[in-house]
Amino acid sequence: MERYNFTNPLFLFKIVSMIRRILLLICFAFIVACDDGDILTIDLEFDGELARCDNNINSYLLYDTRTSPNEALMLIIDRDDENELLFTEATTSTLTIDENNTRFILRSYNRSIESDELCDEIPPGDLNIVEDYEADSGTVNITSTIIDDDNDGIPSEDEYGPGGIDDPQDSDGDGLPDYKDDDDDNDNVRTALEIDVANADGDDDPLTNGLDTDEDGTLDYLDDDDDDDGVLTRLEDASIGQNPRAQENIVADAEDIDTYRYLYNHTSANDPYEDSGFILSTYTRSVTTSFIIENAGFDIINSTYIDYGDFEISYTVTYVPETTD
Repeated sequence: MERYNFTNPLFLFKIVSMIRRILLLICFAFIVACDDGDILTIDLEFDGELARCDNNINSYLLYDTRTSPNEALMLIIDRDDENELLFTEATTSTLTIDENNTRFILRSYNRSIESDELCDEIPPGDLNIVEDYEADSGTVNITSTIIDDDNDGIPSEDEYGPGGIDDPQDSDGDGLPDYKDDDDDNDNVRTALEIDVANADGDDDPLTNGLDTDEDGTLDYLDDDDDDDGVLTRLEDASIGQNPRAQENIVADAEDIDTYRYLYNHTSANDPYEDSGFILSTYTRSVTTSFIIENAGFDIINSTYIDYGDFEISYTVTYVPETTD
């Protein structure tokens, strides 16, 4: 049988050359396999409940954090008039990630991130960035939706009227639809004080047992003269303070029971007082701003679709009617 001489220099050279070729082929195959746009598999699934930093007058920072690993996914956008509408009105917008006006960043940290720490102008000394990746391209699609409610105890859908949300009714004609108006008849008595708050019938519907003091078929919350004495409710205000329910307006009825003069049709309680104007109506606006990020180009990953999450905010709106000269 023929035997190989493993100590022969020529034979050893051939073996080493063959091993080198094999290693080069393996490396080439690995590079080709990784060159498909997804260099690494990274989990970008956060909880989707975004927070916002408001302390920078030039930009908004919206972020989401998680632990295990300790990471933050951050979106920075310009704080201009157009972007302000994203958090106040029903609107849509598309922004381009450019590492300047719109930035999308993934960072990992040495520890978990406490509430609002990312908003601090000077970060805590013990919070250190371990890895920092920023997308150099991509698109941010933003949709904002709103829900307005006057919190008057009547469900908004019951105040839309025949026209629905697209053409809501305005019972007092003050320019503010009933579902945003917490004084639907403009009598300076809030609607919440003129409905069936006692829920005596137990059906949780403030309209089925609504108050109708003068029994004229118009419920008090839509009646600007609740006792039908010919004097507008808002003018039956001895306090002259836009408050028919002020202490000064309590009178004794025929049975010597205290009541408000605007609910008592009697000659002793139907004097009109100076017109002190109308109270201002307020309502709550709840805004949900949703972010979808497409084709975010990170060095470590090229992600085609990221449901970044929602930012929610609520605030009180005070309606001031337009005045005419």
